[in-house]
Order: sequence, then structure tokens, then C-alpha cells
Amino acid sequence: MTGIPAADQAAPLKRISPKGWRMFAWLLVFTLGFLLFDRLLFFAVRREQRAVFERQGLLSIFILKRGFYRNFFAIPRGTFDTLIMGSSRTQRGIHPYYLYKYLKLNAFRIAGAKCKPKFNMVFYEQYKKHAGAPRLLIYGVDYFLFKLKTNAPFLDRFQGQTEPPYARGLSLLWANKNQNDEFLADFLESLGGNDAVEAGTAGQRHRTDLPPSAAHIDTFVGYRKLSPIDPQRPARFRKYGYVPFPGKEGEWFLKLLQELERDGVTVVLVSLPSHIGTHESNFQRREFMADLGRLARPFANVHVLDYNRPDRFELRHDDYFLDGGYGVTNSHLSDKGSRVLNRMLADDLRKILGRRDARFRD
Repeated sequence: MTGIPAADQAAPLKRISPKGWRMFAWLLVFTLGFLLFDRLLFFAVRREQRAVFERQGLLSIFILKRGFYRNFFAIPRGTFDTLIMGSSRTQRGIHPYYLYKYLKLNAFRIAGAKCKPKFNMVFYEQYKKHAGAPRLLIYGVDYFLFKLKTNAPFLDRFQGQTEPPYARGLSLLWANKNQNDEFLADFLESLGGNDAVEAGTAGQRHRTDLPPSAAHIDTFVGYRKLSPIDPQRPARFRKYGYVPFPGKEGEWFLKLLQELERDGVTVVLVSLPSHIGTHESNFQRREFMADLGRLARPFANVHVLDYNRPDRFELRHDDYFLDGGYGVTNSHLSDKGSRVLNRMLADDLRKILGRRDARFRD
């Protein structure tokens, strides 16, 4: 009978030294520890995602941290004739208070870090079911309009969809990397943008001179300037290229324009001012404005207002900006800057709206 003797079969194991066994044991412990850590961290992240998204349905969009729109669904349909959309730059720069004061427009504002083109399209469809289509839509357009993408899990929750299944794999964190990256990016963006400032009251400005009949108008008019921006232009500073249309969500921006045209809404695309340092850092603004012009041209109801120009706005006036500067791609208006901008915007809106409505003619 042929075969390998039992002693010889066990020989390879006997040849493993005690040091080798220790290394094998450490490797096994490390692998099991890694898998345990991976799963614990993954489900902790997923639990946090669930908690965040459960607070971000359609209702929560209207119940802002300041609680101003808490009674939105009790306000009669048609109360708001104007809708303001945009990023945190719009949230700090274009204010319903001034539109009411100067033009008697009743504006609802949905603006912040999460308000990217796809979200804005989905939001508009939901908004008009409850409030009706507005007469006027003001959209704050940014240099990075087509660069950014709506957080998919957030949008799913906003649309009332159930929690999506997660991908399987040896490492759950790696298998679900894209979803986790989106959530983390959105979370960090919120910390650095509108949501973080909204969380506190330091620097907030509100007006208290509206009549009781205007109780539905948000009285927030921006944030006080807290610290100066370095005015010195360095010899070298970071510059940011423009991501042209369609980019990541340009097709959703176009769909929104088409929907607004069908609804008979006057649309005003507003390029808000940036600090001169940010203005020069975003060095392809001409290409950005050319894209906006091409997108607006086919629509008779769409108008473009560009205030992000030194010949139209004092971009070097430090008190007008909360942040920005050379090497910085984002810049927000202060309460003083937004007050100046809203006066200019009201004058331009009066001309645009006066073509269709005698109320706004001089």
C-alpha cells in the first residue's frame, strides 16, 4: 500500500517555528479585528445616516433651524408669489424681507449647501403642489453650479424612498465607499456652510418693522461681518477652473428652466458678487457667464443679472463680504453687502417685471 506516512504529513507544520506561529496568530487576530472594526464603523455610519435623513423629509425642509417656516402648510395656497433658490451664497445674499419692502413681493427662500440643481428640480415639483407655481423665481447661480452633485441618499429620503440596501463585500466600508463619500462630503459641506451658521445666533440680523399682514415674510437679512479678509494680492495663489455645462447636474438645471417656462414663471438668474480675491481666483468667469447666456437664450421668460463684476459692485469693499479672498473659491455677502445687492436687485426686477405687470412700472 502506497501513500505518505502520517509523520511526513505533519512535518511541514512541525517545521513552522514558534516565531512563525506567533506571526500567524497576530495576522489572524489583525484580520478578525479589522473585519470587526470595519463592520462596527460601517453600521455606526449607517445609523448616523439614517438619523440625519429621517430629519430631512419634505416637511423638514420647511421647518428650518430658526423655525420660521414651521407653519408653511397652514399658509394659504398662493400666498407666496416668489421663490428664491440657490446655495448658501443665495441664503446670505438675497432676502425675502427686502423683496417685500421694495417691491411687495411675497418670497419663499430655499437656499443652502444641499440645494444643487437636481434637488432644486425635485423640490420645485413638490413645492408647487402645496404653494402653487410662483410668478417669479430668483435663482442664485454660482461659479461651481455644474461642478457639484446632489447627495443621493439625502434626495432619496426627501422623495420618501426607503433606505437603500447596502453593498456586500469583505470590507463593507470599501464596498459602500461611494455612498459613504457622498454622505461625508455633504456633512462637511454643511458644517462649513449655511447649516453651521444657522445653528447659532451670533452675527444674525433680523428686521422687525414689517406689518402683521407680512408675518409670512422671513425677516432674516444676513450676518454681521466678524473678521477682515486679507486684502493683499499674493504673487501666487490658487486658481479654480470652471466646470462647464452640463457637468454633473446641468441637465437638471435645464429641466427646471423648461418646467418653469411651461408654468409661465418669470425666471431671473442672479450671479451674486464675490470678494475681489475670490473673483480673481475663479478665473474662468467669462466661460461661466457664456454658458448661462447660452442656456437662457432660448427662453423668453429667463433673464440673467450679473453683479459679480467690479464695474457693477464694489468687490474690494471688505465690509460687504463675510469671507473669500485670494485662493478661496467661495465668498458670501455680509448683511451690509446684501443690503446693497438687494437694492440693486429690486431696481432691476422692477424693470423686468414692469414689462408684464403695471404695478412695477414707474
